[in-house]
Amino acid sequence: MTPASAFSALRLALWTKTGTVTLDDIDRSSHFVLAREALADGDVDETRDQIDRAERQADVLKQYSIRWIAELLSWIGETEGEVAVEAALRRFGERNLADRAEPDNDWWSVPAEVRAKVVARAMLANGAEIELDEDDEKIVMSFRCGTGGMLIDSGAYEGDAALLQLTESGPRTFGRDSLWVYCAHCSVNNEIQAVEMTGRLTTVEFPPERAGEPCVHHVYRRPQDIPEEIYVRIGKTKPASDC
Repeated sequence: MTPASAFSALRLALWTKTGTVTLDDIDRSSHFVLAREALADGDVDETRDQIDRAERQADVLKQYSIRWIAELLSWIGETEGEVAVEAALRRFGERNLADRAEPDNDWWSVPAEVRAKVVARAMLANGAEIELDEDDEKIVMSFRCGTGGMLIDSGAYEGDAALLQLTESGPRTFGRDSLWVYCAHCSVNNEIQAVEMTGRLTTVEFPPERAGEPCVHHVYRRPQDIPEEIYVRIGKTKPASDC
């Protein structure tokens, strides 16, 4: 279901339920506010209902925003070339992610378990379910991504209105023959710019190569544990101090 059709479904559901819409049907407060009020009144059923409504509403808005981003990146790539997609993502990173280089935000100053928890928090907020594994070198996080993975699994890269796939193999595609355009922020912002801003990688990401596959993150225990080839795939060199 596309964001537009999801919105239409909500509108139709409201119309079908009421037969008409009046000012009394328009909420004056968010469902989260109403949930808190119901909880304060001891009404567990109403609290649960309002939380469910808030969750459904947030999911529709999330899908809309994700599609918006992906459509814009696709248009940039189709009209200005794939290098312009990277340039647009770099502009975002320069303006919004530069604080990663500040000493107080040193990714490697905390244990891998803490870093994995940070990654998990973001993924769970996007509706993912996470599977965890570990070995002596790293924590492996596998999840059905609620953003880029959702676009892949929903068929957004198929058909006449397909989103763009980057096919100029190189650092922004993780060295692959192709990469889903939405997932390019994983290579450009999360890996390439992380190295450029901090001197080394933080997380290591493997977006799905086909529908139905999970997205996989590797959270290494020490920077020395990151294989050289992980740097090579994004056009970087592993720091000599980490070898």
